[in-house]
Amino acid sequence: MAVSQGSQTRWPFARHDVFAGLAEPHRMRVIRSLPGMIVWPALMFALIYGAQLAIIIGWAMAGGPATGLSEGGATFLGIILGYAGLAIVMWVWMKRYKVHRPVFSIFPLRLTDFVAAALTIVFMVLIASPLTLSFHEFAMSNPDMTLSGGASRDDLSNVDDFAGAGASLWLVIGLTLIAAPIVEEILFRGWMLPMMMARGVPPIFAIIISALAFGLVHITQGLLVMTSTFFLALALGAARVWTGRLAAPILGHVANNAWAVFAVPYLISLAPAAGGN
Repeated sequence: MAVSQGSQTRWPFARHDVFAGLAEPHRMRVIRSLPGMIVWPALMFALIYGAQLAIIIGWAMAGGPATGLSEGGATFLGIILGYAGLAIVMWVWMKRYKVHRPVFSIFPLRLTDFVAAALTIVFMVLIASPLTLSFHEFAMSNPDMTLSGGASRDDLSNVDDFAGAGASLWLVIGLTLIAAPIVEEILFRGWMLPMMMARGVPPIFAIIISALAFGLVHITQGLLVMTSTFFLALALGAARVWTGRLAAPILGHVANNAWAVFAVPYLISLAPAAGGN
């Protein structure tokens, strides 16, 4: 635990953690920022939906498909801009009490960041994925687990919607490998997890609570995605606590999205051909 000379505030961060060196006058601002657990996710959704609406309206007024951008592409662009807006607002707000740099602690990248990211993807592929699918099978067979009284795997996940949305590849990459991983990690592992630790929540419980919150914000994407993102958040939270910085969770999040959005559909597409040989 890092305790500065003359410190009056219990500050439960290891010395390697970027929050350890936060000046005494700013620590209480972090501790008292608990309402942000509702405010920041709500603002994220408001900015995303607002940006989507604005882009779609502008796209339609400019001629729609004649602009060279599909409706799906316009939607993805709106989501990206919404994420960017949240990052800007968080940076400006947190700069007021000098916590912006710990929250946005991405660079420089270190070897431990890549190791933690690699361990995250190994955990997701070998452990979390089987657990997620097992939970899916249980939910599908239990009418009480779904609003429709049971559901197919397609009903519980919309990961394949990326392929059918009509968005260009660069917009899919921009959303899934850049905007979403960076901004979501800033919110959930850059700010939320350390905030709870600052309030005295043990790291393991801070990881679990922030993972539950992360899973809940993906509820519109289906039960399968929500469960998978919960397991992902557990690994990313552990990476954040271990490395003391945000770089490892971001790298792990990017690797997971690359696997889920690009690699898995490609491997699935090969399955019928392989089965026919």
